[in-house]
Amino acid sequence: MHDRRDAILKFIQANGEVSIALLAERFGKWSEMTIRRDLAYLEKENAIILTRGGARAVQRSFGLSEDYYSEREQRNREAKMIVAEKAVSLMEPGKAVFIDSGSSAMALARVIPDRNCVIITSAPNVALEILRSKELPQVVLLGGTLVRRSLAITAYDLEAQLSQFNIDIAFLGVSGFDLSAGCTVGNQSDCLLKQHLIRKARRSAVLLDSSKLGVAMPFTYAQINEIGTIVSDGMIPVDIAQEIKKQTILL
Repeated sequence: MHDRRDAILKFIQANGEVSIALLAERFGKWSEMTIRRDLAYLEKENAIILTRGGARAVQRSFGLSEDYYSEREQRNREAKMIVAEKAVSLMEPGKAVFIDSGSSAMALARVIPDRNCVIITSAPNVALEILRSKELPQVVLLGGTLVRRSLAITAYDLEAQLSQFNIDIAFLGVSGFDLSAGCTVGNQSDCLLKQHLIRKARRSAVLLDSSKLGVAMPFTYAQINEIGTIVSDGMIPVDIAQEIKKQTILL
């Protein structure tokens, strides 16, 4: 029994989030009822979080640094695309839009409409993706030092660079999200940039896939009530969603 539960847990941890159907396919020698009982046991042990029709891995409750972009880009792709498709509805034509660095921001870059607007970003891969797949948006890449781990530009004068723009909406990534800690990231320069963007932009929207829930990184860039909109993958537990809605808009 312990070996079976360990195998299920390791499979969930390796994939981030799985459906019961996928577990039944992967572990065909065990019945779906057995798998459901094991999932219930693992949830009681705080090893996983049950979702509609499946389960997801429990993230570290506290982290000290970001994972490499290449690792994050492979995780929860479907959830990030759901977030991106929702976020597009917040964009207005002819406006200046900031798109943050990170894998959720990259998902947004892939689905934004090809229309006249100004896209400002601190992520070279986001800029290149838009230039590759779209013809109409004007793309502005902020200048500075490229951080290898996050594929983001950092510089002492990023605020000065942004001062010339009238940003309609800033789409911000998040490394951890907690009802108490708020929106958190792993380094101070990223934190300061996001704080400036919240003050600078007319609106702000955090791109949140549910794998970030319960994670608190070292730096809080905003509490929930400081964010205009939180764009989710629709998999946030009901009790947490209700708390968010008391403080801001949740899509």
